[in-house]
Amino acid sequence: MELIPAGSQYRTPVFERELSPPLEAQESYFVVTPEEERAFQAIVHDDKKLKDLISLLPKAELHNHLEGAVRPSTVLEIAKRDGIPIPESTVEEVAKATSMQPGDDLLVFLQKIRTYAFVFDKKEDISRVTYETVEDAARQNVKYLELRFNPLKQKEKYVTVEEFIESALAGARKAEEDLGVKTRLIVSINRSYPVEAAWRVARAAIKYEDEGVVGMDLAADEINYPPELFADVFKFARENGVHVTIHAGEAAGPESVRKAIELCGAERIGHGVRSQEDPSLEAILAERKIPLELCPTSNLQTGAVPSLGSYPLKHYLNLGIPVTLNTDDSQIFLTTLNDEYAKMARSGLSLSELLQVDAHGLNVAFLPESEKRELRPEFLQGFRNVLQAVHHYGLKPLNP
Repeated sequence: MELIPAGSQYRTPVFERELSPPLEAQESYFVVTPEEERAFQAIVHDDKKLKDLISLLPKAELHNHLEGAVRPSTVLEIAKRDGIPIPESTVEEVAKATSMQPGDDLLVFLQKIRTYAFVFDKKEDISRVTYETVEDAARQNVKYLELRFNPLKQKEKYVTVEEFIESALAGARKAEEDLGVKTRLIVSINRSYPVEAAWRVARAAIKYEDEGVVGMDLAADEINYPPELFADVFKFARENGVHVTIHAGEAAGPESVRKAIELCGAERIGHGVRSQEDPSLEAILAERKIPLELCPTSNLQTGAVPSLGSYPLKHYLNLGIPVTLNTDDSQIFLTTLNDEYAKMARSGLSLSELLQVDAHGLNVAFLPESEKRELRPEFLQGFRNVLQAVHHYGLKPLNP
């Protein structure tokens, strides 16, 4: 878990304890003591204490779809303002209509994203929804957010690709200024669109690379639209400085992950939860340190995994694969980033592993190293606060 460069001025008494040999020259690793681990395991069984503890963690979220994070109240307000007829008349009804219900599958999930696409018809609404999504992330103590969206969602019927991106950037900048959450954007390509549309999105990503667009994504139907269809598009994006993350290993099996890496140059994998089905692929992920953007609640509700008890996050960590925790579509799955951390803690993640996952979120972000360094002290202080809380709940206090 990269925390601070060796000898950094940011080291505090909490981190001046047993340090294991660094795997790389610029990485330092701290070890949570056995006493702290035991105290944490007691906290895990107390919902309030666990919630309080996790809220102290500064977090980075790398896999968050704008389309799946729209507030039901905003959907209802825009519909009423513009006279758009929808079956629902209350916020509660909209929330139910836009979230996964028992028995829903991945196809139903994809349809829910499309149901209320009218909230992206106007530039000011795109800015608003972006701002509100960052605001909701800030409530989870998110300090860095990569927000992704499909700028061709309405196929340029109302706003162009460029106008969509510019509107999202405006909302993100205002939110960062007001809330202190550093926010960057990833543009997504819908696999079911023609390849020509993917080229359109790629050129736009390059155009706005210096203004806050840090990456490009391939999303939607993994089974019928494999990554190799878009290999040339992603090669073009990479050659022009745009980072690449690709949805794979969710609906489709591990071969989709392998193709995303080998044919499209994926630097990170969106989901990748089914990578465990192929040990040779796991070896590649571990050797190349290719991160997986894991989304436990999403994977459970879409049927990608049978239960959270069997969720492979800890397995991947043990193999040395960098993993991060994410919400995917917070409104559709009715989850928060704090919820995801709490669920993994209850599923057997240790305190040390929880902090390791949190650190990965910042370390594998599509940010220049200089900007990661600026954020790292805040994360380190948050880790210290968590350890202080563990001692407050079950051990003698740490020295300030």
